[in-house]
Amino acid sequence: MTIDLEKLIEWLGVEGAIAGLDGSDLTAAELGELMPESKPSGHSKLKRRDLIRAMVEQKRLDLTKKPEELMAMDADSLKAYFHSIKASKKEILDLLESLDIRPGSVARNNLTEFAAREISDIGMYRRVAQGTKPPDVQDGGGSS
Repeated sequence: MTIDLEKLIEWLGVEGAIAGLDGSDLTAAELGELMPESKPSGHSKLKRRDLIRAMVEQKRLDLTKKPEELMAMDADSLKAYFHSIKASKKEILDLLESLDIRPGSVARNNLTEFAAREISDIGMYRRVAQGTKPPDVQDGGGSS
């Protein structure tokens, strides 16, 4: 039996994949076989649902870009990326928290826009401080 966890997450999202696996007849041992290379620590002691959540969330982390990669992107590219991976509000809020960014109540209403702008700005400030330009950015005559 093979289950493509990546495809399952792509189709159903994180919560849908968790619900689907939880509703399946797979045993904890069979679930552990889905990701033999990265079983969560203490996986044998986890409840079945907690094991499923840990596995799906770990796979999602493996499939998404790291904060440093995101900071090399401009705001429009970030928005497109967030939409392409169907990032949940929780995932975006967790990412922002990892970067020590706290969105206000208005920003939470348009979270993707806020996150893209903030992460892009942080990346730009870092590049300016290091005196480098990202390789894919062309001079558009914007800011000087």
